[in-house]
Amino acid sequence: MARWSGDARTAATAAALTPYAWRDLTDRMLARLVVGAADRHGVTAFLASLPGTDPGPAGAAEPTGPDDPRVEVLLRVLADRPWRGLTLDRLVTDLFAALDAWQAGRGTSDRDLRRPSGER
Repeated sequence: MARWSGDARTAATAAALTPYAWRDLTDRMLARLVVGAADRHGVTAFLASLPGTDPGPAGAAEPTGPDDPRVEVLLRVLADRPWRGLTLDRLVTDLFAALDAWQAGRGTSDRDLRRPSGER
């Protein structure tokens, strides 16, 4: 199980999901909303880092597209646990841990693909 962390991405995503009855959502819609909220947080954080820029309040999350590969990653995590019994902060933290691990694994395989054949 992932270590709990109260980072800004987790807090922003949990806040974006709060307007929803998230425990009543399907696992697929929850995964799409988590990815959409995380993406929006990244854009908002980037914009806020630019001098003279105020992205304003974020509001409720918008789901990412249904074919986003990160949705499948989160669906595997949700299938392995009784997620409706978790707090929203705990659930989002666990989902981000899975996404971060998946992304790190993709980075490793991408580097391997760029390596010339015969090189190890």
